[in-house]
Amino acid sequence: MAKKEIKQDDRRFDINQEIISNIDNGILVLDDELRIHSFNRWVELHTGLKEESVINKKITDIFKDINAKKLTRKIKTAIRMQAPTFYTSTTSKYLIPMKIDKIGTSKYSLMQQDVSIIPLSKEKGLVALNITDQTNLTNINSLLEENITEVEELHKEVIEEREIIDERVLFVKFNKELVITDMSKAYLELAGYKKDELLGKSFFKFKKYNFSKELKESIIEHIKTQKVFKFEYKTTIKDTKEMWFRVTQVPEYDISGNHIGFMLFKENITDSKELHIHQEQIILNSRFTAMGEMIGMIAHQWRQPLSLMSSTFMNIELKRDLDTLNTEYVTQAYKDIRNTIQYLSTIIDDFRDYFKEDEAIEERSFHNILDKTKTLIQSTQQSNHIICSYIIDEDLKISTYQNKLVQVIINILKNSIDAFKNKKTEDREIIIKAIEDGNYVSLHIIDNGGGIDQEIIKQVFEPYFSTKSKNRTGLGLFMCKKIVQEDLNGSISITSKNEKTDVFIKLPLHLKVDTDI
Repeated sequence: MAKKEIKQDDRRFDINQEIISNIDNGILVLDDELRIHSFNRWVELHTGLKEESVINKKITDIFKDINAKKLTRKIKTAIRMQAPTFYTSTTSKYLIPMKIDKIGTSKYSLMQQDVSIIPLSKEKGLVALNITDQTNLTNINSLLEENITEVEELHKEVIEEREIIDERVLFVKFNKELVITDMSKAYLELAGYKKDELLGKSFFKFKKYNFSKELKESIIEHIKTQKVFKFEYKTTIKDTKEMWFRVTQVPEYDISGNHIGFMLFKENITDSKELHIHQEQIILNSRFTAMGEMIGMIAHQWRQPLSLMSSTFMNIELKRDLDTLNTEYVTQAYKDIRNTIQYLSTIIDDFRDYFKEDEAIEERSFHNILDKTKTLIQSTQQSNHIICSYIIDEDLKISTYQNKLVQVIINILKNSIDAFKNKKTEDREIIIKAIEDGNYVSLHIIDNGGGIDQEIIKQVFEPYFSTKSKNRTGLGLFMCKKIVQEDLNGSISITSKNEKTDVFIKLPLHLKVDTDI
């Protein structure tokens, strides 16, 4: 009977060994002195050790990093209590160092382990260490913790940004029924309202929104079509101060994509509007100044032709009184007077074109453009004993706003002529040079009128800056820069060296205007 029980125990042990060897966990049998009695194939695979090479050896002699005192205490506690004790990956990371292939976003190179210490025999002091691989789970938990931390930080940033937006961004919300539902602190502070003055009020019926009839209709049209709408309007803030706003009206949707209302983002553009109005006034003043100067130039330009006509009439009368007037002389006099009148008419036409707004971009010969400038400044140039030299590519043409370009050239030439008035410069000369440069025209206007002080040359394009008491310039160059950059899509610069000044203008050969709104 005893032999039969031993055979059954042996068979049961063989069966258990077979199960243990094939289980997908690590199984080590240790005694309370930490000697190894057996371990399964899983442990062999992950440690690279064969079972027969470690039997009866202490596990701490093989794996030096194991805390012997801690492991002994846990084994003895399990045997004494006849209940499992544990190592967990969250606190101990691992018991036996086992290298793993690092895949993807894994943070670990060693297996993260849960270890259960299960009592086997109290008499023999044996326990089984059941090792499970928790690397993937630990890695996922670690990534989750990092993501949670990141989300918390982002949430904190969102709250801070929302507070910043509330304090700095001007916005008003209203629902589909056009009832105001929210607004920023910044808007309330700027407008001088209290929140309860706006909340629940109809957007269009609120008395402080004084939209024009046309603007109101446009806003309503974009509300109906749920489209973004941008507009500007002027209103009175705190019952006294007029302010300008640039507004972007944006449809608002909930998380499910349902339309719930609109948001109005407002930008205070009062300063820029006032600056724009001021600049418009500067431009208007500049036009009046230029017109006055041009009338003076035309009067000067007309003086010689009118004198010639007067002299011709006097000669006719004298010859008639002396009875020496003949048909041939009258015919020639008639031709001279007709040509002079045509010349005067040309001056008037050029004067009129000078102040006429360009309606369209036109292609013109550069020679033709400069001919218009010659007509208007020729008399002033000659009376100041200035030679104008022209170096122009023969076939050079440009598509641009002709009259605006003429205005720029005239303004620069007038500055050059002014520079000579207080200078005793001999061989006074202005050189106008224009060449084709790829897709651009390079235009230089160079004079030897004494140059400009290097300390002030950077200021010459500022409005109302003037050096006429010392050198030259004033409102003219400010207007030149504005026209060149904003209307002609070009650039303008000025240099001065060795008593010479060079104004350089670069313009596109073919000006294109963006018509998209």
